[in-house]
Amino acid sequence: MLKSFLLLTLFISASLFGDQIFQDKNQNEIRISVVKSVEDIDLEKGQDILVRSFMNAYEDVPLSELNPEFKCTGDVRRFYENYFKEELEHFKEGHLFWVQAFLNNKIVGWATFELEPLEANAAYMNLLIVAPEYQRMGIGKYLTFSICSEDLFSNIQAINLLIRKVNIEGYNFYYRLGFFEFDYHRDDFVDPSLLTGLRWEKNRNTRGQASDQ
Repeated sequence: MLKSFLLLTLFISASLFGDQIFQDKNQNEIRISVVKSVEDIDLEKGQDILVRSFMNAYEDVPLSELNPEFKCTGDVRRFYENYFKEELEHFKEGHLFWVQAFLNNKIVGWATFELEPLEANAAYMNLLIVAPEYQRMGIGKYLTFSICSEDLFSNIQAINLLIRKVNIEGYNFYYRLGFFEFDYHRDDFVDPSLLTGLRWEKNRNTRGQASDQ
C-alpha cells in the first residue's frame, strides 16, 4: 500500500511537467515523454522495438545461455513478446513508470522503472530498450536518467538494475554512464547467477555525460 501511494504521488508530480527535449549531434530532436496512460503507448511498435532490441543484443549468444528452454529463435521472440505483455500489465496495475523516447516524433525506445520499496529516493530500472538502428545516438542515456531528471523526478538519487552477464556491450554502456557493480538481488529473478547487479548514484561521479547509446 505504501509503495503504491508513493508511486502515485511521484507520478502526479511528474505529470505536471512537459516533455524533455534534446538534440543529437545532427540537430535531430530527441523527446523524452512520461507515459500517463496505456493509450499513450503504440503497442505494436513498442513490442517490436523490445523484440528486435533483445534479439539483436543476444544474436551471438547460444540459446541455452539465455534460457535452457529455448530451442529456436522463435522461442526467443515469443518470450520477449510475452515479456512486453507482462510489462504492460504491470504498468496498468500502477507498479511501473513508463518513459518513451521519440526521434523527430517517431518512437525509437522506451524504459520502465519502479520505486525501490526498501530504499528511499532510489529506483529500479526494469527495462531499457532502444531500436537497434537508433542506438549510439544518446537516446539510451536520456532514457536512463529520465527517472532522476531535475524536471521530472528530482528526488531520485540512485538507480539499480540487473543485467545478464553475457551482455558485455550493455555492461560497458552502463559503465560509461557511471554505473558500478553492486550486490543487488530481486526475489522475482529465478537464476541470479546469470545476472550482474549495477548501481548509479547521483553524487558519486559525472561519467554519465559521456555515452552515446
